[in-house]
Amino acid sequence: MIRAVFFDIGNTLFFYNYEFFSKMLMERFSIDIDPRELEAIHYSLGEAIQKKAAGKKDHHEFVKDVYGLWLEELEVDKDVIPNVIDAVRTHPFPHLFWSRMGDDVRETLTWLQEHGVKLGVISNATGQIQRLVEHAGLDDFFHVVLDSHVVGFEKPDTRIFEKALKEVGVNPDEAVHVGDLVGADIDGARAAGITPVLVDRENRYPDIDCERVRSVREIIDLPLFKNHK
Repeated sequence: MIRAVFFDIGNTLFFYNYEFFSKMLMERFSIDIDPRELEAIHYSLGEAIQKKAAGKKDHHEFVKDVYGLWLEELEVDKDVIPNVIDAVRTHPFPHLFWSRMGDDVRETLTWLQEHGVKLGVISNATGQIQRLVEHAGLDDFFHVVLDSHVVGFEKPDTRIFEKALKEVGVNPDEAVHVGDLVGADIDGARAAGITPVLVDRENRYPDIDCERVRSVREIIDLPLFKNHK
């Protein structure tokens, strides 16, 4: 029986706040890009971002590479791009860039909590995850919040999953990890003995050999949770 569910953050529980980034670009660099254009280009780069995630050396480098790719596609002056990336990296409120919570998140967390499932977060990030969780008013849901920058190792390193298991007091075969990246989330969880669930909103991986959902809300309908009904 599943006793714990761990969640990734980006593109799983939370999504990029294009309005916030658009406002920052205008205020700091006089770059006027509509949030809808930011989102459209970001979406079009989905597969390229997945490839960068699979081959990245660490999360900081991954973030730098993704912003560089994104800003180039937006035709931002190449001389300005490093300054924009630095402004994002050093922003006093970095959690606000990923502060758009999914519509189904609170409902799903509530259902799991009410059915006795312990909840946690395992995120490759740069130190802002606890603040984001608190900003969204979700901190009471989670038994553990692990930010790779804080704990010192990141997915797919099994140590971050093992730490989460220890913190909530469950065995690997009693846990599920939900995330959107095949390398970090699916391969990492599986290597730690945890059942992986891929959030595949755009149906990019129809043949992947694990449970797959289009939204976080769908996980409670999986056979994994039939004994919780």
